Amino acid sequence: MKSVPNDKTIHSFSVKGLWGEKDICWDKINPDMNILVGINGSGKTTLVNLMYAYYRDTKALRKIKHTEVKGSPDVAQLADTEIVYVRNLDVPTRRKEESPLLQELENAVYQNKSSNSLFSYRMKMVDYPERYNEIQGRMQQLQQVVDGFFSETGKTMTILDGRLFFETRHGNVCQLDGLSSGEKQMLLILLRVFLLEAKSAVVFLDEPEISLHIGWQQLLLDTLTTLNPNAQFIVTTHSPSMFGRGWGDKVVYMEDILTDAK
Repeated sequence: MKSVPNDKTIHSFSVKGLWGEKDICWDKINPDMNILVGINGSGKTTLVNLMYAYYRDTKALRKIKHTEVKGSPDVAQLADTEIVYVRNLDVPTRRKEESPLLQELENAVYQNKSSNSLFSYRMKMVDYPERYNEIQGRMQQLQQVVDGFFSETGKTMTILDGRLFFETRHGNVCQLDGLSSGEKQMLLILLRVFLLEAKSAVVFLDEPEISLHIGWQQLLLDTLTTLNPNAQFIVTTHSPSMFGRGWGDKVVYMEDILTDAK
């Protein structure tokens, strides 16, 4: 993992006038893994939203009044860096097909206007035959990772005739919409990181533990850094299981970077 900052990662970030009463000064942001922890309402998600808006959504940033934000490096220096934000999309809907989580997952698998999809990545084996072995090897790695997580429910990832589905231990077929909320959430997170192709990137994850059982939470960060060892991760969480196995030195407590506005 990276040990020193570089121009492809966020080094520091400050917010003045948050909610009209708080300042945030986050220096020495780790170039590899950062885990933001704090009580409900402490500003974890708000901070991550502001960081993403600062680097990728200036229109949204302009709507935030009386708040001053500043990041290092500046926006221009990270203009060519892939920045991914995986939000918690497991929200109740009247109809399954309207689920934001399912829609985002289907985009990541089949078509995504804003970034790569799994099937467009696979097509690179045809478009770039010199990369065939590399891409095939990474696809095999992804399948091993996904099958490892889904092994307890007996599902195996299968790609056939331009569709991704899962075969069960009883020989049945499970489509994406048949996956549990936790399985959809996990698959989406894995795909968004996998599709970065191990390139330098900044990945924001907001409370990824929601819908994931403890065993998956314990494995998630190790798995993501294996899929992309060159990414900088900024993760918010309420779950000690996310960082209890070897990630304690990457934890940042909101109370340590949050002060009353001057």
